[in-house]
Amino acid sequence: MALRLQQAIVPETPGIQELPGLSVAARYRPAAQEYRVGGDWYDALPLPSGRVLLAVGDIAGHGIGAATGMVALRNALRGLAFSGHTPGRLMEWLNEVALRTSGGPTATAVCALYDPADRSLRWSSAGHLPLLLLRDGRARLLEGPHDLLLGATPSVTYQEVRTPLRRDDTLLLYTDGLIERRHDALDQGLDTLVGLAEQSSACEVEEQVDRLLEAATGDTDDDTSVVAIRVRG
Repeated sequence: MALRLQQAIVPETPGIQELPGLSVAARYRPAAQEYRVGGDWYDALPLPSGRVLLAVGDIAGHGIGAATGMVALRNALRGLAFSGHTPGRLMEWLNEVALRTSGGPTATAVCALYDPADRSLRWSSAGHLPLLLLRDGRARLLEGPHDLLLGATPSVTYQEVRTPLRRDDTLLLYTDGLIERRHDALDQGLDTLVGLAEQSSACEVEEQVDRLLEAATGDTDDDTSVVAIRVRG
C-alpha cells in the first residue's frame, strides 16, 4: 500500500517538461526493498506569477508513515507556493505544517523559485544536501544556509540564497539515496557526484539524469529523487 501511494504521487519517470525558461527532467527511484519504501519527493510546478517552483524533500523513516508524511508536505508546499511568497517564507509555513501533521514527520528539503525574467533562482534549504550547478562543463556544489530540518521545532526562520543562472546552465536537486554509502564519508559521495556530472555535461538534460542514476554510488538501499533543470535561451 505504501509503495502504491508513493508511485501514485511521485512517478518514477515522468518525462521531460518544458516550463517557463527551463527544460526539466525528474526521476524517482524506489528503495531496493519494497518494505523500505520511503518519503522522498520532487516537484516542478509553473506558478501564476510566471515563476517555477522546484523542490525535493526526504521524510525521515520508511513505510506508510513516511509515504503519508511525504504526501502531506508535498501537497502543502504546492498550495502554499500559489501565495506568491518567497522560498524562505514557504519553508517557515511548511515547517508549521509538519509540526501539525499526524505522525509528526521530520524532513530535509530544498524549496526554490526560478524567475525566467532575470534567470535567477531564490532558494532555501531545511538541512538538505547542497545543490549542484553545472556550467561550461564544470560542476560545483552550492552550499546553502544550515537551517533546521522541517518538523523539528516551531517558529524557525529559513534564510534564502539568490543564485544567478545563465543560458545552458544545469542545476541538480537530489536526495541522499543518490550519494550516501554505508562506510564512506558524505564528502566522498558529493565529490563523486561532481565528477559524474561533469562527465555527462554534454548530454541533454533527460539523458544526464538517467546517466547519473545509473552511475550513482549510493548503497544504502534508500529511495532517491533527482530533479535536473537546464536553462533555455
